[in-house]
Parts: sequence; C-alpha cells; structure tokens
Amino acid sequence: MILIDGIAVLATGNFYGWHYGSATAVGWIEIILSLIMMGIAYYYKKSPAAVGWSVVILAFITMPFDGGFWTIGAWIAVIGGAIIATAKS
Repeated sequence: MILIDGIAVLATGNFYGWHYGSATAVGWIEIILSLIMMGIAYYYKKSPAAVGWSVVILAFITMPFDGGFWTIGAWIAVIGGAIIATAKS
C-alpha cells in the first residue's frame, strides 16, 4: 500500500491529509522506502528477526509521509514486521 500511495502521489501530484514535504518528495520517499522493504525480504531465511525489525523501522519512517487512509499500509507493515521479528522458529 505504501508503494501504491507513492505512485499515486507522483501520478496525480496530490495527496490527502497532513504530510512532510511536497508531493514529489512524498511520492519518491514512499516508493524508495517500500522498495527497500521488499528488497530486504530476500534475506528472510538468513535472519528473520533482522528483516522484521528493519521493516518496522522503515514503516515508522514512512508514516509522516503517509496521510489519511494510506497510513494503514504503514501500520500493517509495522505489525507484520513485529510478528516476524518476534516469532519463534
């Protein structure tokens, strides 16, 4: 959802709710951080806890750039990352 929000913001030049930065900054930051989250998933087998906590941290960083409904994507990433990080193997 974070990636979709970033693409939508860049495509329309609009965003809803309170944000840091311009539409361009918001869009690119959301896209870059969400792609990083997807990229670190490759290392899940080696270190699930590190991947989980990394996703949590990156999701918290995206929250000031999300607005309204789209914040739910960041919260889902936080919850999922915390579950992965604290799960027993």
